[in-house]
Amino acid sequence: MPRVAYTTGTELDPDHKEIHFSLDYIHSSIPESRKHHEIMGVLTHEMVHCYQYNAFGTCPGGLIEGIADWVRLNAQLSPPHWKKEASGKWDAGYQHTGYFLEYLEKRFGTGLIRRMNEKLRIERYEEKKFWTEVR
Repeated sequence: MPRVAYTTGTELDPDHKEIHFSLDYIHSSIPESRKHHEIMGVLTHEMVHCYQYNAFGTCPGGLIEGIADWVRLNAQLSPPHWKKEASGKWDAGYQHTGYFLEYLEKRFGTGLIRRMNEKLRIERYEEKKFWTEVR
């Protein structure tokens, strides 16, 4: 498998999910002392995908991945190579967006990311409208 992990719907219906995880990645890329932490971090990220919403398929992928990494970050399961970076785009995805969401949650209050997920459940993503209404 070329990726670390991914989550997908099943043939049964899109509400049933499968998480696929590369054991080769864990075996060959992670030091023994970090294996448990990394497995828990990757599974946490992928579990978020099972419960998050995507604005009926209109939400940018970077935001979807960033929300999953924000949860991983807040579960204290981030790997040591993650770094807060001020450069780049906020919606680059994964830890870059995760740290941006962490900043927003601190700036605008606890529960912001949960409110974002709820907004992604009930309406299509329109960038300006989404960000001005979510606060």
